[in-house]
Amino acid sequence: MIKPDPAMSLDELTREAGRLLEESALLGAQGDGRVAAAPDARTVRYYGTLGLVDRPVIVEREARYGRRHLLQLVAVKALQARGLPLADVQARLYGCSNSELETLLKAVSQDGPQPPAVQPLRWREVTVEPGFKILVEDGWASRLSPAALEERIRAALAALITPEGGSHGRP
Repeated sequence: MIKPDPAMSLDELTREAGRLLEESALLGAQGDGRVAAAPDARTVRYYGTLGLVDRPVIVEREARYGRRHLLQLVAVKALQARGLPLADVQARLYGCSNSELETLLKAVSQDGPQPPAVQPLRWREVTVEPGFKILVEDGWASRLSPAALEERIRAALAALITPEGGSHGRP
């Protein structure tokens, strides 16, 4: 069970993630020898730069991590244990809520680790207009209602259109 402590240090976060991965029998499951099964501080910071783990809250000049950070970190490592590269992990976890992350973790821990030879993801591409495409993983089915999905698409589009909308936004 995940501790709800909203004020973990980076060391506490990595220890708790390691404990959860071990509890789920995923700690020693990493098929790729270049990827550590247990996360360390440097890995957490790197995942933060990639957007895989949200930025920490700064309290008195110290980074503090909560339940969501823990869910994100364990989900990344669990998917890597299934043989997925970070780019595919990033695509799968983008925009996931805490409950979606929990569901994913339950499914991965029930299935156990997968052999490293995982089929690459296949994508369908829909061109909306020149320069704007939507990529959809083959076999994708939304878990959201049509209204909730539309809301997320509108938010993503607004982020692309507004000048402050992120690294890819254009005025």
